[in-house]
Amino acid sequence: MAGEVSETSQAGRTRLEEVSIKGLGVIDNATIEFAPGLNVITGETGAGKTMVLTALSLVLGGKTDLDLLRKGAERLIVSGRFSASTSKSESLKDLLEEHEVELDDGSLLLTRTLNAEGKSRATLCGITTTASVLAAFATELIEIHGQHGTLQLSKSQRQRELLDRFGGKEIESALNSYQGALAKYEEISIRIDGLRKSLADRDRELGELQELLAEFSKLKPLQGELQSIDMEVRKLESVEDIRIALSTALEVIDGEEGGANTTIGTARRALQTIRDKDGVIDNAAAKIENAYFEVNDASSELRNFLENLAADPARLEELLNRRAALRSFAKRFGTGSGLDEALASALERAEFAKARMKDLSGGEGRVDELVVEQRSIFSELIRAAKFLSEAREKHAKKLSAEVTKEIRELSMPGASFQCRLNEIFATDGNMELIPSNKLSRFGSDEIEMLFTAHADGELLPISKAASGGELSRLMLALEVVVAATSPRGTYLFDEIDAGIGGKAALEVGKRLKRLSKSAQIIVVTHLPQVAIWGDNHLRVLKDSNGSITESSVTLVRGSERESEIARMLSGLEDSEHAQDHARELLDLVNG
Repeated sequence: MAGEVSETSQAGRTRLEEVSIKGLGVIDNATIEFAPGLNVITGETGAGKTMVLTALSLVLGGKTDLDLLRKGAERLIVSGRFSASTSKSESLKDLLEEHEVELDDGSLLLTRTLNAEGKSRATLCGITTTASVLAAFATELIEIHGQHGTLQLSKSQRQRELLDRFGGKEIESALNSYQGALAKYEEISIRIDGLRKSLADRDRELGELQELLAEFSKLKPLQGELQSIDMEVRKLESVEDIRIALSTALEVIDGEEGGANTTIGTARRALQTIRDKDGVIDNAAAKIENAYFEVNDASSELRNFLENLAADPARLEELLNRRAALRSFAKRFGTGSGLDEALASALERAEFAKARMKDLSGGEGRVDELVVEQRSIFSELIRAAKFLSEAREKHAKKLSAEVTKEIRELSMPGASFQCRLNEIFATDGNMELIPSNKLSRFGSDEIEMLFTAHADGELLPISKAASGGELSRLMLALEVVVAATSPRGTYLFDEIDAGIGGKAALEVGKRLKRLSKSAQIIVVTHLPQVAIWGDNHLRVLKDSNGSITESSVTLVRGSERESEIARMLSGLEDSEHAQDHARELLDLVNG
């Protein structure tokens, strides 16, 4: 192995502990355990290495497909267990609270099943949930880079996300301020638009609001009042029934002959004389004594209630009239499926009626007042956008320098990388108001990442400038630089080394090793130059019948690891020359 990894270096992050797979593709039944640091997965082509990626995609909310079900299997079951008890991610904590998830011994267990009829099921810590909920957790737990995932790097949204992650709290704070100002601007813009549209019909609405306020002032309704009235009405309408029931109950409790009080009192007095004779008697006597006093208390309460119980026709009529008035008020001015809900909405409408009347009564003058306020908020929004741009510009320069340094060490000595901000709307000078629906939720600039692999080459957008192998190395360089500020605990790379070899592959392995100091890394690879850097080396083998079972995924150490590296070098694990070369490579890492 390439040495032990201190878990303290990854403190505060989640970590993938194991993946369990049953009935998926070539995998019959397998459980793969992962360690902190760099985990490498190797095996011959077609051995099922990338099924780990497929399993995780399902666990993390990916689309199910019957083609994934192993031939002859009745059910596909995949699960992933993540340690999460020490996570410092506020977003993950919010998700756990939102979905009321209780960790299982500090772990988060995500499971997905698919039966032969095509029906799928998702569970979170044993509780049924949806694939979309698993997907929400996925973004906080792991980042997966498949063989074609580097294509995402060409998208502007992905480039902005990387820069914002790199900027950490500074950009996050600036973005939150901008989005808060944007929300205020959107709100007042909607208010102005609504007022302008309603001015033509303001007389009708003013009349309705005046009627609402007059009725509200006269009635003075309260939240939840209908429920309390209904309860009191039920009591007053059933006075005789209540009286008969209470009288019967009190006769049973307080009757001189055979009443509960008399009977329990006799038992209580009889046991008092022998309570100290045995613990069982003393315990039973205590219970009977408690029952005696409880029954006495209940009897007193019921008797007082009965003494004060009286028919009150006037009060009943008053309540019935009040209830009728409240119901009428709720139906006329409220909305909702029930009377309680309608009354609540009518009260809410009345609360804002005065402000609405002020808007309407002000007419065009009120619109002008709101436009002045809108301009002030717009100025605040522009300042927030400018502040966000400045924060991004500072971190974009830093990101450009650090990524350029990384890619030059990945056997591209003449390569250069630049993160550039392109302005979407101006943040300087006297500007006209911009419709809120034309503003971006992420600021006044668009992020563009440029690249050239040659010293004198022109910097071009990534999609136009980088080959497959170059794009893989560029993505890795970005992840190495950004990972230190990212809250994600696990990165999975599926053959990120495709299209590269030799010294470049060795450098890729070094970068993955460096990245594993900040987060847990899982790499599916064909390259020995990458595999030698692993802290935890897993080999996948197919049985003679083409299946992968528990025994087919093994942790290789010592001579077994040398043999696997030799196989990757030459295709012949027993080759002495290849084994010498494998030892040489492993010594290079351990030296």
